[in-house]
Amino acid sequence: MQALASPKILRLDMLNKIFKYTGLRVEFFDNLLIRASQKYALNDPFELRPSYGGIRGKKVSEASYFDYSVVSLSETNNNLLMWSHYAEQHKGMVIEFDLTQPIFDGYQSYKATKSVLDEEDGEYIEVLDEDESKRRESINTGQIQRVRYNSRRPSFKNYENILEHFLVKSEEWIYEKEHRVILPLVAAEKLIVHEKYLEKIEFTLYDSDELEKTNIGNSMYLINLKEVTERDGNRFLRSGYEMSLPDEYLKYSFIESTYLEYLKEISEDPSTVFLYKVPAKAIKAIYLGCRVSEADKVMVADKLQSISNLSHVELYEAMPSSERFELEFRKLTKQSTRC
Repeated sequence: MQALASPKILRLDMLNKIFKYTGLRVEFFDNLLIRASQKYALNDPFELRPSYGGIRGKKVSEASYFDYSVVSLSETNNNLLMWSHYAEQHKGMVIEFDLTQPIFDGYQSYKATKSVLDEEDGEYIEVLDEDESKRRESINTGQIQRVRYNSRRPSFKNYENILEHFLVKSEEWIYEKEHRVILPLVAAEKLIVHEKYLEKIEFTLYDSDELEKTNIGNSMYLINLKEVTERDGNRFLRSGYEMSLPDEYLKYSFIESTYLEYLKEISEDPSTVFLYKVPAKAIKAIYLGCRVSEADKVMVADKLQSISNLSHVELYEAMPSSERFELEFRKLTKQSTRC
């Protein structure tokens, strides 16, 4: 029987770049927001669903999965299947990231707290939950980690190694050469949610008018939830509530408690989108699919030239090879896109 490899942080010494396949979204160049997929939006039905291996009547804790999202990256920008599946059938793009620059490092899990009964005064107090904080730390949020491929699913019996459940996939996916970044949902910069969730979200906020809502069509709204909950967390600190924990722990414990009112419900809806910002310096190049229109090529070239912090980004177009089943890339300039 083939044993599962124990996931560890991959040393990326041999890699100096990594790639993200995505659709051609004009707004990306303005806001630099990347989608990370929650469990219920992942395309593999085996994702984060471990084997129970004969264990009956026992369910895995959903809290260990539903509160994280995954950014999928690849070692290659020249995989025909991935261009078809993840880049709008070659009408999308691939983003090249420079691994000498931090990308998602700022998105760390919050320290966990819990309420316990103070035997002296008989009241509940908030203290650091060391076990849960240790589990969160073991997930290595914000770091690029290599996916392992195996014929056997991660087992509930090995649930202590939670990282294995995020990083082990079927051998069928080995062609993707995938690396992943695991991110906390509560750290997302912005969300896209269905309008049916807005009332519940606004109910938890100090001032619902501070929630900026942009209607993007099909009853979906882009909202600035992180900005508003951070503001509410700071208000909570100023309220004078006393607790023997650092202010940072207290603030994010409050923010998490707010999110938990609706986080599981909205994450279970695959139409909900969690967005995270990438630094402009980390973007090295953009590769446009071989079916991208000439007008869109001009648009992207103009964006890269007109936005000062993206002027360093190189632009390429993919072209089918005349002899092989592969793509070739040609560097574009602003002048060449107008020819």
